[in-house]
Amino acid sequence: MAMRALSLVLPAAIVLGGATGAALAQAAPGPQEIHLAVVDMDRVMVESEMGRAEQSSLDRIKAERTATITAKQKELDALEEQIRNASLSWTDEKREETSRLYESKRIELRRLNEDATRDVQAEFQRALAKLQRAALEVTNAIGRERGFTMIFERNTAPVLFATDAIDITPEVIQRLNARGKPVGAPAGAPAPPKPSGGTPSPGGRE
Repeated sequence: MAMRALSLVLPAAIVLGGATGAALAQAAPGPQEIHLAVVDMDRVMVESEMGRAEQSSLDRIKAERTATITAKQKELDALEEQIRNASLSWTDEKREETSRLYESKRIELRRLNEDATRDVQAEFQRALAKLQRAALEVTNAIGRERGFTMIFERNTAPVLFATDAIDITPEVIQRLNARGKPVGAPAGAPAPPKPSGGTPSPGGRE
């Protein structure tokens, strides 16, 4: 999409005649242009390769936690069914022992749920901060190179309307995708592997 920055020309001061007026006219600065642009950060998060990679990582963590919780829930359900069907034939000692086991598994399941929720929320915040930091660096670079006066986030106040002509979101996504790729690599090409030798972080993420 061709991007055309919105230009707003500030009116020059009106100077009355005379020697003083002529001198003021010579000293007055020329018209200034304000170049504005907007970026849809929601699109950047969803459509960029980095955003898709972070979402995939988050989905993997959620799936792992869900599988663990589901397995524990099945164990608890099976034990509950066993207690319901066979407890009348058990001795008091057996019944008490099984009840303690059931309560222990129930508490374990509750803690697993709490831990999973906390872990997924923490991973989401980490991924979001990483994406926002990278997108901001790219946006700032574009702003300096293209001479924009200000760049706004499209979906936040005070931006009530912005024409697509000043939307630089596709350029931000393109540059974000190009980060870490060798010069001349085609679009969509994977980034080169990181050198080995360091201690990898959990899940292979930074």
